[in-house]
Amino acid sequence: MKHNNGFSSLEFIVTLFFLSLILIALGIFLRVSDLTISKRTQGKSDKEQIDNVLNSIFEEIKKDHTPNVDSKMDSVWKLNDTNVDGFDISIKSLSGLINLNYVPKDILVNTNLVSAFDSTESIEKIKNLIEENGMINSYEEISDLISEEKFNENFTLNGYLNFNVTDEIPLAFIGNNITNSYFGDELANKRKSLRNNKQFIQSETEFNMLCGIHYDDITPYINLNPTLNINFMSEEVLKSFLTYPQFKLSNALQKANTIISLRDSKEITQEELISILGISKNHELYYYIGSKTWFWQIHITGKNTSCNVILARDPEEGTLGEPKFYLIEKKWI
Repeated sequence: MKHNNGFSSLEFIVTLFFLSLILIALGIFLRVSDLTISKRTQGKSDKEQIDNVLNSIFEEIKKDHTPNVDSKMDSVWKLNDTNVDGFDISIKSLSGLINLNYVPKDILVNTNLVSAFDSTESIEKIKNLIEENGMINSYEEISDLISEEKFNENFTLNGYLNFNVTDEIPLAFIGNNITNSYFGDELANKRKSLRNNKQFIQSETEFNMLCGIHYDDITPYINLNPTLNINFMSEEVLKSFLTYPQFKLSNALQKANTIISLRDSKEITQEELISILGISKNHELYYYIGSKTWFWQIHITGKNTSCNVILARDPEEGTLGEPKFYLIEKKWI
């Protein structure tokens, strides 16, 4: 499928139409209302002015001269926590957060992340909900099991799935629904077999062969890209991942502190991260943590109205190697 470059309203409509055919009914990560950055309003209403602010933020994101690394060194972050023309701006990299739908239960239970929940029983209940329904689609579904503050600090429900590290239940659910078949179950069984043998799909060619005729349907929703961005992970999330006993990472806390100190002054690339951690493609962390942000949350607050936007980066680059971004959610509050 071919898209126009930029953030034009036409692109939003075409992209959302395509994605919604596959995912909107599933409630996977596409929740959409009032989609386009439009010019419907007359005069300088709050909504029109917010749209102008959003477009300026989008342009800053597109200006990134290091598209393979996203960090707070990028120019767009100068707009975070500022006020432009009377509108407060908040920008968040959702790739610094753990997708609660996809993360295996053991990581939640056997790291400091357990403290984010009311109890270990809460984690069990959340995973049971996912097993019953395939996905959790909103915080409200689990509000009695984790506080909103702790959820926002550590977790998200937006994101792609990395085949090598995602939990098998959402992998099967999404795979089945995208392909309108039981291929998701096949993927989940293959994932379980590889996990038990501590093996990974290491290249796009291998993944293409694994998916066969379903490859074009499955991607980009299920892919091989690390879902977490090392430059935005909170200290608690970072240390929890690196010290998870099953990863058997030597000097994990020391390496975490090195990363935390280093990213205060520079962008950490995926190559640098691999070097610091001392891992290879045979280590699970290689598939969890990278240096790109795939999903952004932007919140604009005015006197009379507010707007919340989710922006997604397409893992597939444009014809000239440029990154492509799509607006997948826009809500007026």
